[in-house]
Amino acid sequence: MTDPRARIGVLFCLGVLVLCLDGALPLGVLAAATSLAAMLHPRADGWRLRFFGGVLLLAWSTALSQGLFWAEWPRTPLLVLSRDPSVVLCREGVVHGLVQSLRFVALTAAGLWVALSTAPDRLVVGLLALRVPFGVALMGATALRFVPLVGEELLAVREARARRGRPLWQRGPWAWMKLEVTLLRPVVARALRRARALAESLETRGFHPTAPRAVRDPLRFGWADAFGLALAVGVTSAAALARGAYVLYGAELYYSSGLRPLYAFVRTWM
Repeated sequence: MTDPRARIGVLFCLGVLVLCLDGALPLGVLAAATSLAAMLHPRADGWRLRFFGGVLLLAWSTALSQGLFWAEWPRTPLLVLSRDPSVVLCREGVVHGLVQSLRFVALTAAGLWVALSTAPDRLVVGLLALRVPFGVALMGATALRFVPLVGEELLAVREARARRGRPLWQRGPWAWMKLEVTLLRPVVARALRRARALAESLETRGFHPTAPRAVRDPLRFGWADAFGLALAVGVTSAAALARGAYVLYGAELYYSSGLRPLYAFVRTWM
């Protein structure tokens, strides 16, 4: 797909689809597919290992925290960490945390794919074609453009701090967390300075969000864009209808014996 409107539409469909799925297996397949699409992009060189490490850290931390603080029933103990006070790692909480982390990973990887494969100016043109106000479109494209810069600055600050003292892993947990918060100060300061420079540049050039503008390269919605968007809309619509029917069945609002295979499919695979 080459048209930014099709990519934005697919991203929107993925946002709806992750809400319709509630199983670790389908969400894992979706997260793996979007992550693979993002990591195979040529512009992802140098970020693949960090992205993979971030995914593992997110899944592990979310599953662990939900497993330790799970307050619903049933509660199946996986590991008893302490008996007085009682600290138990519950299987239901681990599964719930894993599902939530997979939702986040799937959407993050899809957004990363859109950011890597779409130039900021084309993204603005696509948002404008979708009737998004120019100020909002420019703000979104600019923020997306600065995300890699902020990531590079954070890595540079961490490397500079490590060269001036002992590594982070030789510190205690509280000192580690305190230092992580401290490392954000120069990154935030640079981001504010960059935002101010951008605002001054726009004001100097006489920027006005409601002024008429001409598009140098008009958008072209090809057959590949139409096919990809139609496929995403079809899959998302089918998943939403199936989930809606199952919710009505679970709430005892509507039941049809002819939909029993659909209920079983949603309960088993979605």
